[in-house]
Amino acid sequence: MKLNKYLFIILLGIIIAEAMIILKVCLSEDTIDSQKDYIEYNESLNIDYNYTLKGNSPDEFEYLFSQNPIDAKSKELYDSYDGSTRMITEIEEKIKSWWQKEMEVAYNQLLILLNEEDKQNLIESQTSWVKYMENKKQLDNSFFLKDTYNSVGELRKSFVISNKAKEIKARAYSLLEYQYIINGEINMIFSSKE
Repeated sequence: MKLNKYLFIILLGIIIAEAMIILKVCLSEDTIDSQKDYIEYNESLNIDYNYTLKGNSPDEFEYLFSQNPIDAKSKELYDSYDGSTRMITEIEEKIKSWWQKEMEVAYNQLLILLNEEDKQNLIESQTSWVKYMENKKQLDNSFFLKDTYNSVGELRKSFVISNKAKEIKARAYSLLEYQYIINGEINMIFSSKE
């Protein structure tokens, strides 16, 4: 009787372990599908950069990043601001799009440059970030983009887009900093002609 009990416990443990492995594989495939909103995969380091700054130490990243061309172009766009909410929305959509591209490129380059352990950590980190952004989007939709709580207005929509742009920029900042630590360069695809 004791032997049957031990065999049952061992068998149950094996079944649970296999179920966990299958669940993890299924969840990681779902996560990859959900990341497609935020990440375009590219298997090559052959990127045409339009902006490169080289530094001498990891401590210089923040200073070098403060000179990035997207912020300069954003300031230029806001200098021509006509006072309309529509124009704020258009400017913030552009800024969001520019940082989105930079984030995607930096993420892909890191996936190629990192060793296997760090690559897995980056994937997990990006997966968590994507999930956070999706959850935030659902809340924003409920509170600010639908008329559920009588809180929708054009200015509020502009703020939502602006906040999303800032969060994407913060993520791009982190990924570019990781890349800078590896190769001592800040490389961006942004072109001021966009």
